Amino acid sequence: LGGSELLLSDISVSREVGMPDLSQDIIADILSRLPLKSVCRFRCVSKSWFNLTTEPHFTNTHLNRHQKKQKIILSSNNSLFSLDPEAPIDDDMLPLEIDFPLKNHPNTEWVHMFGSCNGLVCIMPQPEAFFIFNPTTRESLRVPDCPMPSHICPPEPQEVMFHHAYSFGYAPSIDDYKFVKVAYGCMVLIFSLKSSSWKRVQDFPYKHCLEKSGTTLNGAVHWLCRRLEVGGTCVIAAFDLAQEKFSDLPPPESVTDYKRFTTGVLRGCLCLLHQHDRRHSFWIMNKYGVKESWTMIMITDSYSSISLKPLCYWKDTKILLARSWKQLLLCNPNDGTCKNFLGNGLPDKFCADVYVECLISPNLWFRRNSRLRLAPITVLYTFLLLVHMNYLLLVTELSKFLTKKSN
Repeated sequence: LGGSELLLSDISVSREVGMPDLSQDIIADILSRLPLKSVCRFRCVSKSWFNLTTEPHFTNTHLNRHQKKQKIILSSNNSLFSLDPEAPIDDDMLPLEIDFPLKNHPNTEWVHMFGSCNGLVCIMPQPEAFFIFNPTTRESLRVPDCPMPSHICPPEPQEVMFHHAYSFGYAPSIDDYKFVKVAYGCMVLIFSLKSSSWKRVQDFPYKHCLEKSGTTLNGAVHWLCRRLEVGGTCVIAAFDLAQEKFSDLPPPESVTDYKRFTTGVLRGCLCLLHQHDRRHSFWIMNKYGVKESWTMIMITDSYSSISLKPLCYWKDTKILLARSWKQLLLCNPNDGTCKNFLGNGLPDKFCADVYVECLISPNLWFRRNSRLRLAPITVLYTFLLLVHMNYLLLVTELSKFLTKKSN
């Protein structure tokens, strides 16, 4: 890092010492390979570097080059923490507290999380107050209140649900982040960051227990559900964020009860965790959408809690799991054994998710929309200004003509 910083500092003063300037493409390529903190410091070099490092192409390139290094985000009582699982145990293993919207508000009690994607995390620090939040840059965008339709579809008698379910994800085909709300267990409502608007799409077409947020992968949100027909089989409901439609993915053959599963993602693969008689089986879909690619890891240690969530791989050998709002575990995929993950200063109770450090701003689409909204006004203002200037020119020429004629 020191050598890179020295090189970039030399570039910034190249004109003073007579060195030839490097092209913007070369500078962008160098900057995109640096750690995020270094890029933020170099934004102060010049206005052109600031503009360069805030462009979507640069932020996406930087994300793609650094997305393999994942961090853990922990939500707790009025707190958010960041934990680097790859840090030396005797060095930086302590969780670092993160500032977030409404942190010091008296009504903020617990920070709920509803998905992480490309370094952006959806949080709810207060009831029905949702923010798209970048834990690295601390930028945030509040999601506008959802206009609830007057018609509310009745729940299934055997699946009476009165709570809402939420999720957050990215649709790469349309370059848009979307916040999903399943209201009253059936109404599916979508907020698009690109259009900054809500809309209602098709109702949720499955029997379900949406107690947790869906798992986002490949531009879709996933829940394990059952088809609506009598005796319907278990399927993974995949809601495509671009098409805003549901489709089915096949679960493993042995999956017959959708109520005792949690979903997750590991290395870009969809996962299922199943709890039965204090035992857990861990399924990984190695090829997305291919039923035959499911492989199972049996967790040999007995845990009474159903709440096991896969987070990430630790040093490419073990799987880091979150258990029961109070513990991080390392699972050996070779024999299914687990042990406590050593981390000092963890909260007594917490939820956990993963994120990557990135420069993506949740307000980028808002700024784009603002410029689009201002464009017609700018055109009108320019037109009126030209009319006014022509009017002044006409008055001036007329005044000259009358003065000349009177003389």
